[in-house]
Amino acid sequence: MLSWRLITVPLALLLAVVIFYVAWVLIAFRDIPISELEAKYGGDNLQRHEVDGVSIAYKVEGQGPVVVLIHSHYWTMRFWQPWVDELKQHYTVIRYDLTSHGLTGPDPTEDYSRKRASQLLEGLLDHIGVDKVSLVGSSTGGAIAFYYAATRPEQVRDLVMINTPGMPRLSNKYMERGLPAWGGYAFYLMPQEIFRAFLKAPIVDKSLITDEVLAEFHEMYRGPGNRMAEFHRMKGWERTDPAPLLKNITVPTLIVWGEENPQLPLESVELFEQRLINASRVEKIIYPNVGHIVPFEIPEQSVIDVEKFLAANVESES
Repeated sequence: MLSWRLITVPLALLLAVVIFYVAWVLIAFRDIPISELEAKYGGDNLQRHEVDGVSIAYKVEGQGPVVVLIHSHYWTMRFWQPWVDELKQHYTVIRYDLTSHGLTGPDPTEDYSRKRASQLLEGLLDHIGVDKVSLVGSSTGGAIAFYYAATRPEQVRDLVMINTPGMPRLSNKYMERGLPAWGGYAFYLMPQEIFRAFLKAPIVDKSLITDEVLAEFHEMYRGPGNRMAEFHRMKGWERTDPAPLLKNITVPTLIVWGEENPQLPLESVELFEQRLINASRVEKIIYPNVGHIVPFEIPEQSVIDVEKFLAANVESES
């Protein structure tokens, strides 16, 4: 008969390994305190304002006509820094972190729709004291921008949509079923190296995803509540045809696209053009050898091109 010692020692070792692993997971995948993220990534001019229970992190820089920059899904307002450095010479530039992102964090309502995002943006602009803006949005930010322009036309001077989702696509059976209940844990435990592949996938020049970019991206994702908030955002992903909204847009509109965009085909540009039937003017810029994240991939060229569009509309309004 085996002695009790021969049984208990391996069990004790196994239990110790399990406890060590659980402790490692809790430390390695912990939420990073917002104070720690602000100290590292907040930079100059960071402000906060609470709108309907959401503490929005934002910055206002420069002087002149107001331009609002809305970042891509999974990124943050730091995404726009090269653009801000250029635009603030002639414009008042407002940028902010969307809910479930960066230094803003989760929405207590768990509503991550374009409608809710537009309500929060309106509250922020009311606080800042802005009457009319140029709206520039990249990817998900572009979808929020076109919703805002369609529902609040009197507040918008012009609209720039960069690689913007929203067009009807082939049925995705997985998304139709919805994310599984355990999906939240997958969001919570996603290791940094998964993000490296995730960040490289939509862009052409993979060398842009440096270790520094990767670390910032992953740490911001681990802000308090951001991971579960992303799970709720993905569960409620909007897939309806935006045609009824787009026909309400009357302002000059610029569509910017990367020709090598692996997520949104170039045909999306034509579909947007067909639906922007009441816009006073629709222009487009297609960049060859560029993917989904235009302001990150070619910041210098893209901001110059967009600024020309903005300047023409400011001049025509005066």
